[in-house]
Amino acid sequence: MPSPNFCFKQFEIYHDKCAMKVGMDGVTLGAWASLSESLKSSDVQILDVGTGSGLIALMLAQKYPAAHIDAIEIDASAAEQARENVRCSPWPKQVCVHQA
Repeated sequence: MPSPNFCFKQFEIYHDKCAMKVGMDGVTLGAWASLSESLKSSDVQILDVGTGSGLIALMLAQKYPAAHIDAIEIDASAAEQARENVRCSPWPKQVCVHQA
């Protein structure tokens, strides 16, 4: 596997197979997105539509360890890249990538 394109505190992101590359927009959105205080410790479900490399799904998995995240991507190669990123992360059971 090539070296990661982005290294975060607890995970790495590859985006060489994705048309939309990781950039400040995705990083900022992932950092900004939050759950209300009452939902933070509950078993909540999150949907990431157009996940691309899986960046935001993984950022949310890192923030909310009790959440289950479904990440949807229409592009087959991007969905596969997101699956690889999730598989290599600390949260492979928390994030599920769907190509649809």
